[in-house]
Amino acid sequence: MKSKDILSRVFEITRDPRDGLLFLKEFQSLSPESFAILYADSETIFESSEALFSDLKLLYQLDLFPFVVLEEDSFQYLKVFFPLEQMGANPNDEKTLGFSYEIIAREEPLRESVKTSIQKKKIPILLWNDEIEKLESVLDRCRAILHSSKVIYVSIDGPFKDPNSGKVKSILQMENTFPVPSGVTITESQKEFIQLSEAMLSKIEDPKFSIVLTSPFTLLTELFTVKGSGTLVKRKNKIHKFESTDGVDMVRLFRLIEESFGKKLKPDFFQSKFDVLFLEESYRACAWMQKTEYGYLLSKFAVNGVARGAGVGRDIWDQILEHCSPLFWRSKPDNTINKWYMSIAQGIEKDSSWYYYWLGVDQSLIPGIISLLKSQPEDFGLPNPSSDV
Repeated sequence: MKSKDILSRVFEITRDPRDGLLFLKEFQSLSPESFAILYADSETIFESSEALFSDLKLLYQLDLFPFVVLEEDSFQYLKVFFPLEQMGANPNDEKTLGFSYEIIAREEPLRESVKTSIQKKKIPILLWNDEIEKLESVLDRCRAILHSSKVIYVSIDGPFKDPNSGKVKSILQMENTFPVPSGVTITESQKEFIQLSEAMLSKIEDPKFSIVLTSPFTLLTELFTVKGSGTLVKRKNKIHKFESTDGVDMVRLFRLIEESFGKKLKPDFFQSKFDVLFLEESYRACAWMQKTEYGYLLSKFAVNGVARGAGVGRDIWDQILEHCSPLFWRSKPDNTINKWYMSIAQGIEKDSSWYYYWLGVDQSLIPGIISLLKSQPEDFGLPNPSSDV
């Protein structure tokens, strides 16, 4: 299957080619051994291994090689029901895993062994025995050695869901203990996931690190869409508030804005000043605010594409609401975020060039606000599908 056909198949499954390409580019920018660590419990292997291996095959065909951790009992099951690719089985045989893999020996240096396996176009698999080492210890040790910021726990029970709506609890932010959703019945695998999350996140400082619980039937959707398909758990995003450029890497900030909107800023914007800046500590999102006679103008609301699935934008928005009222802003008509803006704004006015929004504003100020918004310069170059705020 050609690369284009593989991508088409992935996007057919995820129904999200635009974000899919964004995530693929992000994954391919990583060192191959750092892509992701994937653990599948024994029940998942026994009951739905073919669904999981189907998605792993597509990742393999995209030259993405997750580091897979399996229980020894699971692998014994696979040896009985699936031929071993490393012994020369045909990957196209329906009874094979569909991709080449290699068992990583515990006594060998892990990073070098994984890199060698990937260079040979084989997915590295580590066999785990609970009597030798606890799962938490295995995953944390491998994460540290491979410099991976993503751990995927695949379970037939799937992610946490709201007991009333049935919708997946997509993001949970943890401080000291796991924020178990109220009213949720916890399965054994979900209980293990909670314990893993608390143990790993309590000692990992990397703000990009996350551990996600997902189903074997939706692995690609979890990886290649902003919305995802699982419950992603991460440390609470740290948002800093600045009222001057002291302590702000302005070059890095401008790069974030340009990358988020897919456009180059005009030279004049580099000379402009913010009155308030909300900035995520890793420069993955920001809100550039200017104070006016009518309240606060949200000049730029920028969220790194990959960070959109980690709740960073929502945390920035919460800070805006807490500190900056009244609030108003504008957005291009083709901006995909307009649907959300319309759901949270107090009011909206439109013309052919812009949509104008306001929140917490006295009615008498609206004409002046719209006039001010219309007078604002266009800060980017030629527009493209990812519009400017």
